[in-house]
Amino acid sequence: MKQVNTTYWKVFRVGELFNIIGGKGITKNEIFEHQGALPAIQSGEENFGCIGYIDKDYCIKQKYTISKGECLTVARSGSSGYVGYQASQCVVGDSAKILEPKFEANTLRLLFIRSALMVNKAKYAYSDKVTNENYAKDIIKLPSTPDGLPDWRYMEEYMCKIEQRTQNAISALVASQNKPRKLDTTYWKEFIIENIFSVSRPPARIATEFEKGDIPFVASGNENNGVEKYVAAKDEILDKKGCISVSPVDGSCFYQPFDFIGRGGAGSSIILLRNTKVNQYNAFFVCSVLRKVCSKYNYSNMGSASKIKQEKILLPATPAGEPDWRYMEMYMRGVEAIAKEKISLLTKKKQEPVQQTSITNYGTVNIYEK
Repeated sequence: MKQVNTTYWKVFRVGELFNIIGGKGITKNEIFEHQGALPAIQSGEENFGCIGYIDKDYCIKQKYTISKGECLTVARSGSSGYVGYQASQCVVGDSAKILEPKFEANTLRLLFIRSALMVNKAKYAYSDKVTNENYAKDIIKLPSTPDGLPDWRYMEEYMCKIEQRTQNAISALVASQNKPRKLDTTYWKEFIIENIFSVSRPPARIATEFEKGDIPFVASGNENNGVEKYVAAKDEILDKKGCISVSPVDGSCFYQPFDFIGRGGAGSSIILLRNTKVNQYNAFFVCSVLRKVCSKYNYSNMGSASKIKQEKILLPATPAGEPDWRYMEMYMRGVEAIAKEKISLLTKKKQEPVQQTSITNYGTVNIYEK
């Protein structure tokens, strides 16, 4: 690796570069009920901490903390110290803070600084959360000009090189994958649904019977995993996770990874498929096949439990003639690995441009170009 010359780099305190602003609590149910275009940021590490999109006017009425524009955010708890880049205005919950730039910000500058801030993440364990005070006193090392100011031009030029390298890598990847592999169905077999799944409906219930809460209410919608809203449980027993829900309205199918409350009764209530060998990977495989089979259903021709039971689907089979659950799982794990590799290449320009191997409060930092 080529070592970057850090002779003219200087230590800066975070508080010199950013105003640190805390947020107020935002629930997933609020995001679901007041959907909009404003990114809602909490402490997660996926999508730079974005957990959904909420209506800006609603946030203003609730006096939630909204950034002025392009900025960084830092997790206060959970993944404490994780730094996300926000390309536009966002609202932060109580588990994150806004880092509002005191300088003239742009994407390249913020992504460079983000990489330096991420080096400090390890010091903010769950027992030592980020606060306005301790984070403002924290330090990072950045390129500096002869007069001791951040060398923004250097940072921008460096990030432009990283971006160009990423674009070249993506082009090479796309060029090598022009011909997708065809799935071998030689050892597949036709199965009747009721022979491989237990088929049932949830007890009779509708979403309006429940107060707001944090339990998914799964209905016959074709988006958001079928979740209509988040509710509070009453005295009923929750529907157990690990099953496939099917919409009788349009044949939409989803794997349910959490205990939930399902829309029950007749008509458009969901249909549940269970098998002890089902997991999230082979369920995704089954859902992709089942959606095609059940896409014929609509409001005038709903898919009842009795109809679904008799549907036939083509799946990989073992020599014994049983569904090959392991093959389906490993196939989907392979698909996931390929997707992650592509996403990694696509987002590389938003990742750390430098690898910093050691840093202390008043020490030096070793930085290497990738």
